[in-house]
Amino acid sequence: MNDQQVQSSSPQSSSGVQIHTGQLTPAHDTMPGVVNVHCPTPEQVSVTYAAGVDRTAISDYSEMVLREICSRACVSSVAISSGARNPEAQARIMYGNASANLAAQRHLYGRSGNLALDQYEQGTAQGLNAATIQNNMANVIRQHPDDFHHVQRAPGLSVFDVSPRSVQGTGQHAGERLAAEARADPRVVRFFQPPNDPGYHFEIQDP
Repeated sequence: MNDQQVQSSSPQSSSGVQIHTGQLTPAHDTMPGVVNVHCPTPEQVSVTYAAGVDRTAISDYSEMVLREICSRACVSSVAISSGARNPEAQARIMYGNASANLAAQRHLYGRSGNLALDQYEQGTAQGLNAATIQNNMANVIRQHPDDFHHVQRAPGLSVFDVSPRSVQGTGQHAGERLAAEARADPRVVRFFQPPNDPGYHFEIQDP
């Protein structure tokens, strides 16, 4: 309904009830409306890092790409929850997660991940200490680095997750808009999102 179509007077019926004669926009009127939405510039987007994330493994270029994606998605704030890891760090994290809930980890990883988890399960059954089990898991990870999203695989490749809970933006479905813009950006060489990954997983190669 536009201003020209709102013409309302309020005569009264004999019973004293007001009768409104304003007209609704007719169904055949398909003229799109205009909604003014303020989206942040890339410089205005807030990017924070969780404790323990190695910021040196995430290049300034990759953070700029993330900021530009957020700007296009009208997302004003995100938090990077995890970054690239070496095989030993990956094994340590998988060991801790498996100790808490092995079944959940089985659903999260593919075949190679399950081979590493096999080392956890077998080592635990044999009574091996944590350091030995983690070393055995790291050996599997070294053999299949491409199957572990957070293991650094190439020079200049920034690997990181954005926490879904941290995504703040204009209107509803900010996370969906962020994912759509990430998938459409050719500078993002690999991207995963929930439920296939706990976070919004970015892999960006420096030019």
